[in-house]
Amino acid sequence: MGRKGDDWKRQALADFEQWLEERNEEPLAADGEETAECDLRDLFAEMAALRQETRRQNREQAKVGRQLEKAATLYETVADRTQQWEEDLASFEKRVARAAEDRCLRPFFEVRDALVRGQAAAVELHRPPRLFRRPAPGTAGVVQGYKLALRRFDRMLAEFGVQLLQTVGHPFDARTMRAVETRRVAQFADHVVVEEFLSGFTRDGHVLRLAEVAVNRLDIQE
Repeated sequence: MGRKGDDWKRQALADFEQWLEERNEEPLAADGEETAECDLRDLFAEMAALRQETRRQNREQAKVGRQLEKAATLYETVADRTQQWEEDLASFEKRVARAAEDRCLRPFFEVRDALVRGQAAAVELHRPPRLFRRPAPGTAGVVQGYKLALRRFDRMLAEFGVQLLQTVGHPFDARTMRAVETRRVAQFADHVVVEEFLSGFTRDGHVLRLAEVAVNRLDIQE
């Protein structure tokens, strides 16, 4: 009898403990589901925020890319213009220097003209003697001196690229010559230079001074 009474108590106690355990597990299960639901919502929210941030960063990167492309284009344009300006400046400096040299060289042409006239006068004085006429003493040395001076002068001009125009016996060229007189000389072809009054000069194909010449015209009536 005593044992049966104890069994009943133990069974009741076990049932009560089982009921408590079941009651304790239900709130825990509910809390776990709520926590899981909260975690899932937070995850979706974070993913949405991350997607928005990614889109924003992509837009910013695209904007920066366009700005960099514009900057690169502007840099290339400025670089090209700068290079063109440098080339233009170098060309301008070269032209200015060349023009200054040409201006400095032109006065020397008059010096050479004086040497040519002096040589012609010396040659005239040194002509072979004729009746009642003798060459002036020392004229041979004067003629040689003028020839030597002219050779040295022409060599100096050649160092600067200056060339003496060859005119007599050559066809008339209006680009390098100026006709100041026309003649009819049977020994020369038509439109050929028969005499030079003033020497002409060129420098690298550019005319520094026109030659003044007499041109043969066979159609002139004597």
